[in-house]
Amino acid sequence: MSAAPQTSNLHTLLLLCFICLLSISLERFTNFVNHPRQFVTWVTLGVQRVANGYEDVLRFSGNYLSDRNELLERIEVLEIENEQISALNSQLRALEASNIELREVLGFRIREPMISYEIAELAAPLVSPARDEVTLNRGLAHGIKGGSAVLDASGVFGQVVEALPYTCRVLMVTDKRMAVPVRVERSGLHAVLTGVGDSKHLTLEHVEVTADIAEGDLLITSGLGGTFPYGYPVGVVTVSEPDQAGVAVRVTIEPLAELNRRRYILILTGASYSETAAE
Repeated sequence: MSAAPQTSNLHTLLLLCFICLLSISLERFTNFVNHPRQFVTWVTLGVQRVANGYEDVLRFSGNYLSDRNELLERIEVLEIENEQISALNSQLRALEASNIELREVLGFRIREPMISYEIAELAAPLVSPARDEVTLNRGLAHGIKGGSAVLDASGVFGQVVEALPYTCRVLMVTDKRMAVPVRVERSGLHAVLTGVGDSKHLTLEHVEVTADIAEGDLLITSGLGGTFPYGYPVGVVTVSEPDQAGVAVRVTIEPLAELNRRRYILILTGASYSETAAE
């Protein structure tokens, strides 16, 4: 009974030895074993490359998403900065325009040394389409009174018709209630200029057909009546033609003052004006 297991173990041992010797012989004298080994190596390398590629894909995807989020955040920041810069540029342009206008007003030559003036700023635009009026931010507290002449950097702007403690109401030269004594600078002709309710046109009253006036003539204040000092530009003649009856001349004038566009305006304060515009 004990001899059979020993014989079986011996056979198994001999078989294993034979297999080992066969494997050694095949590996030594043939290339049989190398083929499976190369195949296993190739498979292993392929699996490793796939694993590494997958890892690279995951890493690239993570970096892409991170970079994309950072880029979107940066774009948002840049858009905000661009809006802020645009707003600042707009403010700078407005400030530059205001400075230019203020320098123009300050550079406007006041002819009479005894006349002082106050620089006013527009506080409110026209209050009614039927009235050419503006409100300025100077009043009685600044020496402004009713009847004061108002100029801008280009010419006669209008006249103060009401002065309050810290504001004043100004009737522009184009209002139908305004009348300004003027003189044709070239010929010396005196006339009365009136508004027609149009910010781009004025007219002269009672000009005879024989009057020496022509298109292109400059009209200046005559100083008569004590309202506007002498010599300030008012407008330029654009049309001069006889009326239908042939006894008078219809004269149209373009005002030189930049009405409805000025921010800074001069109010003359150092003279006594006897006339005021009609209410």
